[in-house]
Amino acid sequence: MFIKLLIAILVISLLLPFTFLKDKHGNPMLSVGDLNFPSLTLPELSMPDFLSSGMPKLPGGVKGSDGKDMIYQWTDADGNVQFSNSQPPEGVVYTLKGYDPNLNVIQAVETQAAGSEEVSGSESKKKITSAKDIGSPYSVERIEKLFEDANNIEKLLNQRLNNQAAEIGQ
Repeated sequence: MFIKLLIAILVISLLLPFTFLKDKHGNPMLSVGDLNFPSLTLPELSMPDFLSSGMPKLPGGVKGSDGKDMIYQWTDADGNVQFSNSQPPEGVVYTLKGYDPNLNVIQAVETQAAGSEEVSGSESKKKITSAKDIGSPYSVERIEKLFEDANNIEKLLNQRLNNQAAEIGQ
């Protein structure tokens, strides 16, 4: 009953500005025409054309005589190594290094060609078709050591528990 009364009060309070409440000219305080919903359109944006603008790819870069990007390297007062494409402050000892922007920094990993057969004949002829053919990665000695380690850990934990119980019991 109380919830129905609250809902009725809420509905009436929402309708009052549209019906009974009047402004100083005798018009309702609100009308449906006064309610404006915001426009949900996105603004027109365009990306600048960097290729035709003539801007350099990395602004402020120093180019060497052979087309390499020149990078300054120095150690600051805190001992941190700094890298920059602009010259460091006066009085700082620096080294100038040139890097070719068209060269990979990380060397490619050499892989064996698909057609080459440098693998021994017996291994290449034997095809592995299931996990059973691979064999077990576990050895009996390592499994026994694993159980022994687990038992030792259990003994250590029991000993610690007994020590704590003895200290609390005092």
